[in-house]
Amino acid sequence: MANQKHFVITMSLLNKAVAPTQNELESQGIWTERLAEIDVYLAWFGGGALGWQMYRGSGNIYIPAISLGRISSVLSDSPYVGLRDILRHEYAHAVAHCYRDLICSNQFVTAFEINHDNPTEFEYDEDIHVSKYAATNACEDFAEVFMLYFKHSGKIPGRFNTAAIRRKWKFVKLLLARIKAGKKRWY
Repeated sequence: MANQKHFVITMSLLNKAVAPTQNELESQGIWTERLAEIDVYLAWFGGGALGWQMYRGSGNIYIPAISLGRISSVLSDSPYVGLRDILRHEYAHAVAHCYRDLICSNQFVTAFEINHDNPTEFEYDEDIHVSKYAATNACEDFAEVFMLYFKHSGKIPGRFNTAAIRRKWKFVKLLLARIKAGKKRWY
């Protein structure tokens, strides 16, 4: 399933991706009661979105069965984003939702050079952003780095080994350590 391209996400496909994604969070020691309260739902249609998380709302994650963005990536030469990567990305938003004091912090600003909730869009720079989508704004930058951190088991791939991305990678590593230690603040 990891490399298969799907036009439609079914409940069966979603369930096959949710459990291992949650297991990754658990293996890092961050599958806390707070994250366990976040539910994952299959939505009918997502327009261009591959998924979304109700940040500052219920916190729940929604994955659309049908997404124009997914269909477009399957039909074009653009990189296909697998369901587990989408879930890792959305769980990053869930972590930000559940641990706001750790995310809305000077440590985040030092790593990402802007506040998490700042909507400023950046010009994509491969030395600064892990993906074009990461340049959308700071919260998407964080979610993309978090997703790749989990995808690569914490080991930074060579193509991302730049000063700016190492700084963001280190933030994710330290964030996970704080959550694992049961901390809700940096100090």
